[in-house]
Amino acid sequence: MASTITLDASDLRKFMIDLMSAAGASDRNAECAADVHLDADLKGTGVQGFDYLPYTLKSLERGLIDGQAEPEIVSRKAATALIDGHRGLGQTAALAAADLAADIAGEAGSATVAVRNSTDIFMIGHYAERIARRGKIGIVVTSGPPLVHPHGGTEKLLSTNPIAFGFPRAGDDPYVFDMATSAVASSRVRQAAYEGGHLPEGSGRGPDGLPTTEAAAIRKGAISPLSGHKGFGLALSIGLLCGPLTGSGIGPELAGWQASGETHTQGHLFMAIDPAAFGDADAFVARSEWYFDVLRNSPKAPDLDGIRIPGERAAETRSRQLGSGVEVLTESWRNVRPFAERFGIAVPEAFTRADAAMPS
Repeated sequence: MASTITLDASDLRKFMIDLMSAAGASDRNAECAADVHLDADLKGTGVQGFDYLPYTLKSLERGLIDGQAEPEIVSRKAATALIDGHRGLGQTAALAAADLAADIAGEAGSATVAVRNSTDIFMIGHYAERIARRGKIGIVVTSGPPLVHPHGGTEKLLSTNPIAFGFPRAGDDPYVFDMATSAVASSRVRQAAYEGGHLPEGSGRGPDGLPTTEAAAIRKGAISPLSGHKGFGLALSIGLLCGPLTGSGIGPELAGWQASGETHTQGHLFMAIDPAAFGDADAFVARSEWYFDVLRNSPKAPDLDGIRIPGERAAETRSRQLGSGVEVLTESWRNVRPFAERFGIAVPEAFTRADAAMPS
């Protein structure tokens, strides 16, 4: 089992803000990015949280991300809008897009907001949930650097191209479903490689083009699409929505994010649907809850741990960790430590204690 460090969520948030500010981000942009990363850590999906911070810090230092840039609405119509991210931190543009989509859906019944000239927005379920907390159905898709081979091929030409849904519920926490269209998320491959780990059969191919379960070999080769041709088609469709439709990069055009040199910027698409545009919004939620109960109370598979509605486990984990402290991988701290030392940033006590406990 991977080694972890537990620390107070507010300490982790401040540390991430301080690091990004030192790397060139404005206070507002650093706060937006830290909030998204922290939410991922709190939900137990830290592969999109603190563990990814070196990627952001390196991109700020390389000038791939303009830490001072602010997103701009460049066009708005009755049910659509286009935001230019000005190559800033993608989280700031994504939060603006989610809020604008919810606003427009409240007026027009539904909305589609595109973001162009952007950078990575990370855990897209965060934005679908944000729309759902406004009483709207949220759908978010994004693309990124090529990490996945096409069905029948071996070369990295597709991103993991995730899709997320958010639905309002009767309680405080929405239904949130966030998935990659690859056999396994790229961040899972990265973290498994920390410990020389293996992944399930069908996860990817090595640099020789042959199937492998070794995470390190998959990092040098390519991740496989989810369910063969089905995942390939879904990933390609999402890529077209985020790339050509928004006037952004697609596939190999985005390879520069993980290598040296220039690169295209990324695109994202945010959709919101107001249930009130099609009937009684409260009745929609009530009918949804009825169906969730039907599913939850149906016969259980003897070899699994029951039936959960998407978003419930993450909400429970977030609630627990807000009280007990948020866990991050020790290896994640090792990767961030050089930035803290170079920037002269004060380190949370939990990390200092962990360093003292490590063998010299």
